[in-house]
Amino acid sequence: MLLKVNSFVDGTKQVFKLNGILDYSTVDTFDFFNKTKEFATELEVDFSELDFIDSTGIGAILSILHSASSLNAKVSFVGMSEDTKNLFETIGVFEIKKSLLGEG
Repeated sequence: MLLKVNSFVDGTKQVFKLNGILDYSTVDTFDFFNKTKEFATELEVDFSELDFIDSTGIGAILSILHSASSLNAKVSFVGMSEDTKNLFETIGVFEIKKSLLGEG
């Protein structure tokens, strides 16, 4: 299965709903930078339909955090499976998020 990214705006929040696999073979599909609206003050990444993520996919998520930091935007992760949460905890994604954005 490939990756499908649905993006929509809700006020000043931009939502990225991930569906499929976010890995080395699909990460180019996740064109976050060109889809982000300049006025967005909050970015939400919805993992509820994500089947798999590897280190390349996590790199893409980290790039969102770095970009959000430069935009002074908040980032929220929703719909994460326990496996994805554990992976993010092990790698330190939540700590990086807290460090860059001052949020948990």
